Amino acid sequence: MHPQLDGYRSDFAALQEDARTLAADVPPETLRARPSPERWSALQCLDHLNTAGWLLLQSMERAIERAQAEGPYGEPPFQYGIVSRWFVRALEPSSGWTFDAPSLFEPEAPSTLYPGEVVDEFVALQSQCAGCVAEAEGLDLRRIRLPSPAIPLLRISLGAWFEATLAHERRHLRQARRVLTTVAAA
Repeated sequence: MHPQLDGYRSDFAALQEDARTLAADVPPETLRARPSPERWSALQCLDHLNTAGWLLLQSMERAIERAQAEGPYGEPPFQYGIVSRWFVRALEPSSGWTFDAPSLFEPEAPSTLYPGEVVDEFVALQSQCAGCVAEAEGLDLRRIRLPSPAIPLLRISLGAWFEATLAHERRHLRQARRVLTTVAAA
């Protein structure tokens, strides 16, 4: 596997461990606690990632299946266009940008979430995403374009979606860690 794709795959695997570590030995009530009424709990951060991730994953799997049969094929390394690069940068935890989640991606109420289930779902999602990366080997990740499940006019390349998904997940895992620190200090 090319190092660019292997990097995506291993980053998804690393996020599995990050989520497990985040929730390890933390009481369920702490994971469900919201620092304020307008902020999400740590568990809601993960639930949001699960909702957004599974919706996007369906589109990625369909696009990969079509491209395996019809192309386009290509060899890494891939460089993505200006909109794709901006989108990925905007989702990184260090970007400083804040966004309201589209209603489609709003998490469930914290009282309805069970830590083990939410974390297991996140871990399974990361496995599926890593599997998509492996299935995409040999395809032109720059020329296969997908719309956003929340903003259909936003169409970026498959490879950029891998990068954007990783950035989005790092962002909300960082947010979940901050929430846990805030809740523990209260």
